[in-house]
Amino acid sequence: MGIFETIWSILIAICMVFTGIMDFGTPKATKEVELVKEEKMVLDAAMYAGQGITTDGEYFYTSGSLTAFGVAGLAKWDAETLEQLQVNPKAIPEDCREEYESDHIGGISYYNGKIYAAVENEPEDYSLVITYDAATLQPMDMFEMPNEYLPDGIPWCAVDAENGYLYCSPFSDVNYIVACDLETMEFSHLIELSEEITRIQGGEVYEGVLYLSHDDESNDDRVLTVDISTGKVDELCTRSLPSLAGNEAEGLTVYPMEDGSLIHILDYDKTVGVYVRHYKIAE
Repeated sequence: MGIFETIWSILIAICMVFTGIMDFGTPKATKEVELVKEEKMVLDAAMYAGQGITTDGEYFYTSGSLTAFGVAGLAKWDAETLEQLQVNPKAIPEDCREEYESDHIGGISYYNGKIYAAVENEPEDYSLVITYDAATLQPMDMFEMPNEYLPDGIPWCAVDAENGYLYCSPFSDVNYIVACDLETMEFSHLIELSEEITRIQGGEVYEGVLYLSHDDESNDDRVLTVDISTGKVDELCTRSLPSLAGNEAEGLTVYPMEDGSLIHILDYDKTVGVYVRHYKIAE
């Protein structure tokens, strides 16, 4: 074992001991949802799970970006055990890095054997969607997005297979959802929202409703819903997340699992790593 691997192994061991003995409190949520379970990722596992999450029911797929270290990767996990099965540590193709200076993968969405990933560059002035083969995590196609509607990047994307669209939005001061044709990624229309929202980190469509993960720059983060036919925004729940150094709500996915959970959210705990929290709708 080389010196780097030795140091890394020691760091992992220390971090596991630290997170095992420290108790930062129990996450709370308003009465609309109930926490079914939470799973913790640290260091190398968290590296590829700090941005987006999606699922096909059998596997979870996550994205992670550490732009300071040139890391932008995808990972595949067993949906029941959360065992890491596969990683692509360099998921952004070199030609995208060279032509567009792309360096960040945000929210992701699964449909029909493909992962759709929101990809942006550091100036956040050029937004892409890249598709990946879910079986191999290797890139397939790249699409330039309508940058005039995405003035500060593309933090997330979500497939609406029933209606044939892919949705996305800006990050801050969001007054509309951008709808693009799912096959061509050409701009289709805007869904005007009933109220302005901001800091949207991830989205997923389930039974005709767009669910959004909203980071509040505090430990109180919301899950919002959007009626895609009218643009009406509602708050599903607010989650209060304990941490010494603060939390950042990241991506989410919506899929019914056998344990009763439906909404699966990534939370970046700045003290220890990343949590995957699984919620069910309260009865």
